[in-house]
Amino acid sequence: MTTVREARIARRSDRRTTPWANGAGTTAEIAAGAASRWRFSVATLEAGSTFSPFPEVDRIFTVIGDHPVSLDFGGGPTLIPRLSPTAFAGERSPDCVAEGLTEAFNVMVHRSTTAASVDVVDIGPAQDVTADGRLAVLVLVLDGRLATDLGPVQPGDCLLVEQGSVRLSGQASVVVAEVLDRT
Repeated sequence: MTTVREARIARRSDRRTTPWANGAGTTAEIAAGAASRWRFSVATLEAGSTFSPFPEVDRIFTVIGDHPVSLDFGGGPTLIPRLSPTAFAGERSPDCVAEGLTEAFNVMVHRSTTAASVDVVDIGPAQDVTADGRLAVLVLVLDGRLATDLGPVQPGDCLLVEQGSVRLSGQASVVVAEVLDRT
C-alpha cells in the first residue's frame, strides 16, 4: 500500500512580500488554501497601523518577533506579548502599535468552512507531523533546527503538511498551526 503525502518546506527566503489591503503594512504569504478558505502569513510591524478588515474571516495573530504589540479594538490598547496566540474576528480592524520592529504570524480562515488553532511548543528529538483529518498543519521554526526527509527546516522556515505525515527530528521551538474543515 502506498501512502499519499502532500508536504513541502516553505523557506523564509522564498516568501513574496506584498502590501496590506489597506496599505498600512506588509505581509509575506507562506501558504493559502483553495478558494481563500485559509491562509498563513508573516507580517512585518514597524510602528502604528490599522489592520485591514476581513469580513467572515477568523484570525489568529501571534507575535513572533522580538517586540510585543498593542492592539486596540476601540476599548483601549491591550498588550499582546511575544508568542501569545490571540484570536479575533476579521471584521474587527484594530489599531496596532509595535514597541519596536517585530513580526507576527497570522492565520486567517473563512469561518463558515474552516476553523484554526495555533500553539507554541518545543519539539523534542523526534516527532511526526500528521494532517489526519486536517486541511493543513504548518510548523514554523522559531529557534533551533529540524531535519526531515524533505530537507532541513531552519528558523523562519516552515513545514506544511496537507496530506499524510512527515517525521521531524531535532530540537526546536515552533509555532504549530492547524486548519480544520467545518463542512
